[in-house]
Amino acid sequence: MQKSKFLVLISALLLIITFFSFSAAAEETEISLTEAAEILLENNRQLQNSRQNIEKAEKDVDLSGRGYYPTANLQTSYTKMESGQETIDFQTLFGNFPQSLNGDLPMTETADQNYSTSLSLNQPLYLGGRVRIGNDISELGLEISKVEYQKQLDQSLFNLVQSYYGVLQAQGMVEIRQNALDVVNEHLRIVKVNNEAGTSLRQDLLQTQIEQRKAEEDLIAAENQLQIARKRLAQLLGDSSQSYAVSTPKKNPEPETELDKLINIALENRSELKSLNINQEMIEKQKELEGNLYRPQISLNGSYNWQGSELDFSDGSWNITLSGSIPLYDGGKANLNEEKKEIEASNLQNSKVDLEESIKIEIEDTLLSLKHSEEMIELEQLSLENAEENLDLTNKSYQAGIGTNIDVINAQTSYKQAQISLLQAEYNYEINLYKLLYNTGRISELFKDVI
Repeated sequence: MQKSKFLVLISALLLIITFFSFSAAAEETEISLTEAAEILLENNRQLQNSRQNIEKAEKDVDLSGRGYYPTANLQTSYTKMESGQETIDFQTLFGNFPQSLNGDLPMTETADQNYSTSLSLNQPLYLGGRVRIGNDISELGLEISKVEYQKQLDQSLFNLVQSYYGVLQAQGMVEIRQNALDVVNEHLRIVKVNNEAGTSLRQDLLQTQIEQRKAEEDLIAAENQLQIARKRLAQLLGDSSQSYAVSTPKKNPEPETELDKLINIALENRSELKSLNINQEMIEKQKELEGNLYRPQISLNGSYNWQGSELDFSDGSWNITLSGSIPLYDGGKANLNEEKKEIEASNLQNSKVDLEESIKIEIEDTLLSLKHSEEMIELEQLSLENAEENLDLTNKSYQAGIGTNIDVINAQTSYKQAQISLLQAEYNYEINLYKLLYNTGRISELFKDVI
């Protein structure tokens, strides 16, 4: 008996722990759009990679500027032999000349070890402008890295806006489905009362119960969609284990509606155009580099060398060399490379013209979509008001015994559909508004407080 009580107690305790664990896991964190952007900037891995690419480009600039730095090399070696070698002692031979020729030649044994050390220094003096041009190209590479980061930032912010409003739309859909279920339940209550009083057909009760189950299924589907939308937002923010609840931003940005002005802003701000312009500058620098191939290179070289049987650097030899070289003929490679750069420049110019035309069409399309969605909101609001009034009148007619159950069900469906259409129109307007800012390269301005 005691054992059974103990098992029951343990089971209850486990159930309590499990309940609170699920409650903690299901706890939602409510964030604003600005807070979501702050989390995105901190956690998004693509943005982290783009920032690291900027750091890498900065190091390339530093490296390119070190072409005129001197280089120093120290080389040393030690050799140990089995024994020294016997050689003629010329000092004795010539010191006792000619007496030393009467007998055997004087011999001496060399040391059985040898040290060799060399220290060299090279200082470039003139490299035909290659270092300067290389540094300019690296600076342009750094600019491209910054532009690519801005492009990635704009894309990430727009993706965030889409995901954030996707959660808002899913939350709105859950509210609509819950409201539709409440409306059906209320009507079902009235149908049951009428059926018990014998003033309605059983067919009305069955039809309404079917509609109730449909409404429940729609609500479950909407809740599932909301869960997926939240997971997508959490994944974008770098932590898919989180569940975020969102709220409608208090104030929308004011849209610019003058087409020519929007196009000029886009042509000035778009990252793709900035990248093309920088690449054009880089090609010009590369052409200049090819044109400098036949310029001379001058450097100063110095070295100090020492060799002996003992480690002693005092008795060495040194030399200083001023050297220069100039290419005379390279088989025409430089000219061919310069012609290739001309072709690349022409291709870039063509791409730039195409891109500018695409941007103009894109801006006009987005502006028209924004105006259309704004008009649709007004129309859907009127449709919702009509559907709400129609549902109210249909309910009253049914309760008075004039209308049919099918009329009520149709009115409920129209009301629900009007709510969904208005929600979709409002979502389309918000997305088109931010898309217009994104296409004109200004979306990051909305988040300047956290960038």
